Amino acid sequence: NMVGQHGWYVFWHSVWGEGSDLTITYTGTVTPVDRVPDYVRWAQEYGGNPHTHTFQQVPLDLLVPLPSYHTSLQHEHMAQSPIGQIYSVGYMGAYDTGGDSDGSHAGVDIRLPVGTPIRSIANGIVSEVKNAGGFGMTVVIKHPNMPSPSGQGTETLYSSYAHLSATYIEEGTYVQKGQRIALSGATGTVSGPHLHFQIDHESAPWHPYWPFSTDELRRAGLSSYQAVNSGFMSTRGFTYTISPMVYVQSNPSVRVVAHTDAADTDDSVTKESNRPLTFEEQIALLQGRALQRAQERLARSTRATSTPVAVAQPQLLQQQEQSDVVDVRTRSAVVDAVADTYPVAPPMILERSDGIATQRVASVAIYHAGSFSGRSWETVTVKLLDADDNVVRYPAMNTDVHMRTAYGSAEFRPAVLKASDFVNGEATIQMLPRGRGTVVIIAQPFGVLSAPMVYR
Repeated sequence: NMVGQHGWYVFWHSVWGEGSDLTITYTGTVTPVDRVPDYVRWAQEYGGNPHTHTFQQVPLDLLVPLPSYHTSLQHEHMAQSPIGQIYSVGYMGAYDTGGDSDGSHAGVDIRLPVGTPIRSIANGIVSEVKNAGGFGMTVVIKHPNMPSPSGQGTETLYSSYAHLSATYIEEGTYVQKGQRIALSGATGTVSGPHLHFQIDHESAPWHPYWPFSTDELRRAGLSSYQAVNSGFMSTRGFTYTISPMVYVQSNPSVRVVAHTDAADTDDSVTKESNRPLTFEEQIALLQGRALQRAQERLARSTRATSTPVAVAQPQLLQQQEQSDVVDVRTRSAVVDAVADTYPVAPPMILERSDGIATQRVASVAIYHAGSFSGRSWETVTVKLLDADDNVVRYPAMNTDVHMRTAYGSAEFRPAVLKASDFVNGEATIQMLPRGRGTVVIIAQPFGVLSAPMVYR
């Protein structure tokens, strides 16, 4: 359901707005690969060869945790160290030695049989899924609010995963730490199947960053292989990238920052912890912050007016089944959105010129079939609601309703609903999902989410 996998990200995405880095919370790091073959036993007992066999052909009892990356061991010849059979090229290393800091290879190469599951090293948002030339099929993930490798504050980092055989995610979607995003492969320019894993600073001019161009190689009279082995332009590599395995293995101390509205305070509340917060703890922390903001707005409003107002405590997701459709609303997002758009006061009753009373719209509800085939447009129904969740048949609206995706990608017709589009408080739109990823709709400025629509 929404809470179990994506609710945390979608919830705050609806509160802070599309594309906001505030929706990404740092909860620690993991390595890009969980388990790898015991290459020695695989070869000796089964004749296993990562060049000719896939991950699915590795016996389960031969899968072991990914060994730790050690910069000193990378300087030993690969044939003399079992570690060398996993990390074929070290960070800023050379192809001929595999050593760390011997050349200008901007990432770490992890030797893997085709089809090895690849996971996101931290919470983030997918920046690019592309065929990146020599890197082959590549996924780039943006990670805001990460502990800075310098040890001072936080910064945005970009992780890249290259030479993939398959991907499971789309650009613009949120990913959680440890979520499977792809399968390893041998696409692009490779001598064998492996994962090229890299982490760039945000300042890098592109991702994944590479320290020299084809034109620079031509002018220097070097092949790519020679350039990497000689450390050509290595200063650039050290400037724009970091040692990826060293960083994720260090799992920098968790730093969860709960941001308040800039209009309310200039400070952020920071909670330091020596362990990752659980999903439930993250929700409780930030849900409480949302309630505090609503109460502060209420207090300011009641000082300005004598009309008493009651604000209900926000709940993350309320799910109510009606026939075959599901109505999911993010109440705290609604409280914030309404408080930002209108004064905090009871719904206003207006009088139309024909004598029929009109009422202010406090929220909306979104209905759909729950799944899509990808072959046609899907029907979505939007209903206008008052503060008591009753349908508003004669709305008084001073804002349009903008239909967007909080998760996934889709086209809406129309994408903006005006008061005249609603008949008896209800409007119907058409939605065309892009791809096969799950879609969650958000209605702005109310911040109301739909139930997930899954591909079937």
